[in-house]
Amino acid sequence: MKMKRIYTIVLAALSMLSVISCTDDLMDTLSGYKDRIANLETTITRINEYYASASKIISALEDHDMIKSITPVKNNGSYLVTFASGQTLTLIQGIDGVSPNLGIRRYEDGFYYWTVQYGAEEPQWLLSSLGLKIRASGLTPQMKIEDGWWQYSYDGGGTWTRLCKATGEPGSSVFKNISISDAFVTFTLSTGGVFQIPTEAYFLRLVDKCNDINTELQNASALLARIDTTLAVKSITQIMEEEEIVGYKLVLNNGKELEIRSGKDGVPFTFAIKRDYDDWLDYWTIKIGDGDFDWMYKDNGEKALASSMSGSPMLSVRDTLGAFYYVYSFYPDINNYQWLRDPDGNLVIANPIKQSVMFKAVAVGTDGVTLTLADDQVIAIPLYYEKTPTISFTPPTGITYDNLTYLYSKITPSTTYGVNYTVKDAPSNLQIEAIGLDGANVTKLTKSVSGSTVTGTITFTTPAAFSDPTGTTRVLVFLTWGGHVIMQVLEFKNS
Repeated sequence: MKMKRIYTIVLAALSMLSVISCTDDLMDTLSGYKDRIANLETTITRINEYYASASKIISALEDHDMIKSITPVKNNGSYLVTFASGQTLTLIQGIDGVSPNLGIRRYEDGFYYWTVQYGAEEPQWLLSSLGLKIRASGLTPQMKIEDGWWQYSYDGGGTWTRLCKATGEPGSSVFKNISISDAFVTFTLSTGGVFQIPTEAYFLRLVDKCNDINTELQNASALLARIDTTLAVKSITQIMEEEEIVGYKLVLNNGKELEIRSGKDGVPFTFAIKRDYDDWLDYWTIKIGDGDFDWMYKDNGEKALASSMSGSPMLSVRDTLGAFYYVYSFYPDINNYQWLRDPDGNLVIANPIKQSVMFKAVAVGTDGVTLTLADDQVIAIPLYYEKTPTISFTPPTGITYDNLTYLYSKITPSTTYGVNYTVKDAPSNLQIEAIGLDGANVTKLTKSVSGSTVTGTITFTTPAAFSDPTGTTRVLVFLTWGGHVIMQVLEFKNS
């Protein structure tokens, strides 16, 4: 009995030790599960944040937003992104996902939709309860694990749909790679495909390029639409870029400034004004790449007339899902733009390189400046030499003129006379005035312009009685232009 009692005690002790040992194993197992659950909850939270940021990026892309700034977050591997619209988000480069993982793919309608991928299988569209694809820019799916199943919700957690068993197999990120440059932030999707969101700084560079082109088109239009034989180049300044002469700034004698750039290889398009010999009117044309010059049309289907009333083409850029392309319009319908297309119908992508689209070459010589247009038309503008105008007079019939004393003699009282004048090297803004003194009364002044020569007649009447004892009366003639004044005195005597 005693042995049996001891044996029972020993068995009880061994049983207690076994229970204690199993309890320790169970506690270790429960602790491991607890850690795994905590890690999984952290992973799910990070996954949902990642999907939310991916959705905002697609929304920015489809809203044609631009990136104003992008700043790395220290020790985080992510970026703080500020958009031109004012929206901000934290951009996560990528996460170590778990299967199933969500992705984004562009559909044939041009928009991006959510996909789901199980393990190594091909991605498939993530569908709503109605069987419709879910726009990546509109709704952000939320993920969770419940009852051993991965589930997702696309209505903010209102309803949940099972995807697959939570096996813990590794998955992949929405973005396979994200690269940053001055012009674009480029996203490579894990499901295939690449898209980019432009920076605001790059867009502003394109706007400056378009403004330069528009100014050049206006300058060329003014030069071609009106031939002015008095036009001349008053000063020339070189335009330098990266220690290279790329054109010239011309100041003309009429005060207008022209910035003319020489064309270079690689210009995507060139403009020209050509005559349609069916109606003998001039119209705008454009050549894309190495193609031929084609007529440009307004949005109403009419050919674009190259005249001061029609105006020159207005070039600008528009974004279509991450890339900028050229558009053009005509005044006054500047908002009714048309896409610039190459001969194959493709949109012409914009670039900020400052090259001439109207002028092929600019040559400065000793006598003037020669501008060669894209269609090989040549415009020659002479250099301006400023000259002082000179005036000479022809005495009236019966009146003598003394070259030594500069006097006209043998005039009589109360008589009307006409003195003819000629001005040589007259500037285009020359003004002529005449004033009578000592009783003389100027009654008329005529003016006729031919190039740089001005001719006319000054008509005046002498007084009834000369107040001056010597019988003298005078007419003052003034030439004025651009702040300059020349005065000539015509002195008449009655003896």
